[in-house]
Order: sequence, then structure tokens, then C-alpha cells
Amino acid sequence: MKGWLVRQKGIAEFVADLPEPELVGESMIVRVDAATANFADRLLIDGKHQIRPKRPFTAGLEAAGTVVESSSDRHPVGARVMGLVEPGVGSWAELCRCLPHNVISIPDGVDSVAGVAIHLNAETVWLALHHRARITAGEVVLVHAAAGGLGTMAIQLAVAAGATVLATCSAGKAAVPLRLGATAVVDNRADDWHDQVAEHAPDGVDIVVDPVGGDLFERSLKLLRFEGRLITLGFASGEIPSLPANYALVKNLSLIGVFWEPYAARRPSLVDQAAQEIFALHAAGRIDPCITVVDDISNAVDRVNDVAAGVTVGKTVLVWQ
Repeated sequence: MKGWLVRQKGIAEFVADLPEPELVGESMIVRVDAATANFADRLLIDGKHQIRPKRPFTAGLEAAGTVVESSSDRHPVGARVMGLVEPGVGSWAELCRCLPHNVISIPDGVDSVAGVAIHLNAETVWLALHHRARITAGEVVLVHAAAGGLGTMAIQLAVAAGATVLATCSAGKAAVPLRLGATAVVDNRADDWHDQVAEHAPDGVDIVVDPVGGDLFERSLKLLRFEGRLITLGFASGEIPSLPANYALVKNLSLIGVFWEPYAARRPSLVDQAAQEIFALHAAGRIDPCITVVDDISNAVDRVNDVAAGVTVGKTVLVWQ
């Protein structure tokens, strides 16, 4: 079996002799039709992700494909599924292993490439905005890293909820959030980005969606109005920030963290609701998968390095060509 093997920290090798995964307990073997290159994949290879499979392991965290073996009644052989793979038995290979609660069925009419591009990012953002932050029409939402995978979904779901969206990203990517419905875009590399956002929202913002952390997180606190909500979805900057508790107290702020996998295990009905609403919006033409790169899985490391370097926009999808 072909795929990417990680024998030592930081290095993934494309090999042709990976052992094929086997069923373990209630699980499924999925033939990979599409995978993704995410910042989290780079962290996994580098041993910096919160999930740390024992080496050697097969890289890749996210897949869409067809079940070829199954001990799960929920997803029998022949089912088309998408979601997280079992860490270490990864999606950057011809076959991967998945646990039933970590995948959902691909809706009819959706291909694997679009499904894997939308699924986890959009559902994470839906859980953040609707379930946790209780977004309402008319609110102002600030989205950081707005040209990335999470950011593009955050803009679209906030707009669909009737919110006004402000966005930050590097200046060369500004056309992406504007196309998706952002009212204004600010260069997050400018020293005065905070002041520029404040000019567009002089009364403050209601919700901040932050996959970056570091300085963006800390300076966003000052942009939140009374009862504002700051949603943290990751730390692409590599810096994990702190929230001054006294500042949260004075302005009655909420810090919200959202990670998809525990919801899949503990609240599967909520994940199903998110998926239904998201793919209904997609069918209506209101959710663009924002796929800007489709490449062969044999080039996965080059593509994930592009993502980690911040030179891509939207979603990078990997397929067997």
C-alpha cells in the first residue's frame, strides 16, 4: 500500500510498502478518495499536535472515501463517509482506519473532494457560532485568518446567520473574504490592524473567531463590546495566549473553545444537525468549499508545507490521481 510514513519526528516519507490497516474493535477500513493538507497535519508529523501517535505511523488526519471493511452497523461496507481518521492509521494512504463516531455519511450529490473540504472546518465553526456563541442576526463578527480553511467557513456561516463580518488576513489574500461576504478586510500584519478594525466597528464587535492565537487573540479582547465572545479554534501562530481575567470580568466577556472530535463522541446528534444545515446551505449555493489546490497524495508534504507557510488560501485537497 502506498502512503506517507512517519518514522521520526518531523520527517514523512512516501513509501510503497505500508502495511494495510486492519479492523480493531468497532471500526471501518476506508478507501481514501480524498484527504486534506491542514496545519494540524504538519503539527502531527512534527510531534507538536495534542494527538501524538506512536511512531512509525501513517500521516493524515482527515479523509473522505468508501468503506471497504466494517464492523460497524452505522457505516457498512459500501457507505461513503467523511471525517477524522484514527490517528496514526492515516488518510495520506490508499486505505485508512476510522472509528464510527468520527465520521458521517457524505450527503447525496456531494463528491468526496467537496465533502472533505467543507465537513470538519464548517462543522467546527457551526458549533462555535450557533451552539456555543449563540450568534444572532445583526451582530458584528470579526474573523481572523479569514482566507484559510476555518476562516472561509466562518465568514460564510456568519453571513448566512445575518451577521456583519469583518475579516483579517494578509493583504494579498483580501479578495477571498470580500468575495465570500466580508464587509471589510484588514491586513493582520499591519502594526495598526486593531485600530483599522475599530474604525469599521466603532462600538466594538460581538464575536471574534480566532484560529491564530498570539497577539491577534490578545488585541482582539479590546475590540469586544459588552458580553462579547472570543472563540478560539487553534494556535496557528504557535503562541498560546492568556486571557486577563479582570478584563473579562469588567466587560462580561466569554472565552469559548471548540474542538470537533469531543462533540462527535459526546453529542453526535448535534454534529448531525450541523452537517444537515451546512450541506443544505451548500446545496443552495451559499457555502463555497473554497478549494484552491487539488493535488496527488504523493505530493502531500509539499502541499502541507505550503499551508504551514501561509502561502495558500482556502482548502488544499489531496487525491489519488
